[in-house]
Amino acid sequence: MTETKTRVKADLIISPIKELVTACSKAPLRKADLGKINRTQDAALAVKDGKVVAAGPREEVLASVEKDRDCISIDASSKLVTPGFVDPHTHLVFGGNRANEFMMRCQGKSYSEIAEAGGGIVASMRGTREASKEELVELGLVRLERMLAAGTTTCEVKTGYGLDQKSEIRMLEAIFELDERQPIDLVPTFLPAHAVPTGTTREEYVNEVVEKILPAALTSIKNFDRSPDSVYVDVFCDKGYFTLEDTKRIFDKALSLGLKLKVHSDEFKSLGATALAAEMGAASADHLLTICDEDMDALAKSNTIGVLLPGTSFFLNLSEHAPARTMIDRGVAIAVGSDFNPGSCHIFSMPLIMGLTCLHLGLTAEEALSATTINSAHAVGRGDTIGQLAHGYQADIAIWDLAQLEEIPYNMGWNAVCATIKNGVVAHQR
Repeated sequence: MTETKTRVKADLIISPIKELVTACSKAPLRKADLGKINRTQDAALAVKDGKVVAAGPREEVLASVEKDRDCISIDASSKLVTPGFVDPHTHLVFGGNRANEFMMRCQGKSYSEIAEAGGGIVASMRGTREASKEELVELGLVRLERMLAAGTTTCEVKTGYGLDQKSEIRMLEAIFELDERQPIDLVPTFLPAHAVPTGTTREEYVNEVVEKILPAALTSIKNFDRSPDSVYVDVFCDKGYFTLEDTKRIFDKALSLGLKLKVHSDEFKSLGATALAAEMGAASADHLLTICDEDMDALAKSNTIGVLLPGTSFFLNLSEHAPARTMIDRGVAIAVGSDFNPGSCHIFSMPLIMGLTCLHLGLTAEEALSATTINSAHAVGRGDTIGQLAHGYQADIAIWDLAQLEEIPYNMGWNAVCATIKNGVVAHQR
């Protein structure tokens, strides 16, 4: 007697799909594996209760599932389907803008010269301090809606433009509220050590961060019913900002409070923060334009992801970009983010960032997709639930008015996402 195989229920089926592209791995992808992703023609994808239950060749998927009574069907017969983007590095909560600085930079002024003239992070501090929490949330909602339309389904969001206890906590609480009010999952990062505010010394401010601001953040986290280990603490360790000793001290305090770690490192000068991040178990070390060989090897031997931000070097009109190919060859698990912020990279579009990843970092389309999905998921501590379209993973999906993966970076100036699905629900449709 032939045994009848039980079919799984589905409340969303995307079929047929012209091309389904996704990485499939429990671990971050390194070296040649970064480009080894599944590309399936004439595919299908089935979802139940917000999770993928089947994905692959159309006939196999359809034979394995049974439609619920209210199952939604989407025809993607001429379209590309990928995981939604995971953006591992943004500063999207801020007040004001720095369009004037962009024009100064177009006239030849450097990032450092603009900062010395009163611009840079401190300029955003003024605009952010003047904004109420409600205003920061409303601005954030508009920005997140644009990101969702461009295929982003999860993103990390940092504080860092308040630079005092009251303003930094207001930013953190705005991030918590934004997470509750719109579809994109937000990963909060607390970054009071982003710059030294005017009117104090670096030593005095680091003391305040360690002794007062981080404990106040922990209280706010608990007040919002959040677990401390759901929030990261970040430090801008670089020339003119915070030292390696400052970073170690802030990291020690963060860990003692149950918080997790990230770091801005090697953007302008390598101070050793990348190796420190690897040693202390940070989720990621970000920027890495000036990373040295020894620190690449430290990353390669660790679980810390190297997050590259090609939009920043592009927006700052730099001639050099992060040494992505060398990092890949040495075994670093790299991810790519937007660094969306008001000054050094006012770019929220991950399709554009994916194009810059191919153009300026030298990655293939397959590698760029892995870097902006599965590896980015690991960079925000969620690699076991998002970043790929495989059984049991969250159904975060981008559907494209394109026929194949290579057309994403090729179409840098056009948002080709026609639908974004979050947790198995159509969250945006064009």
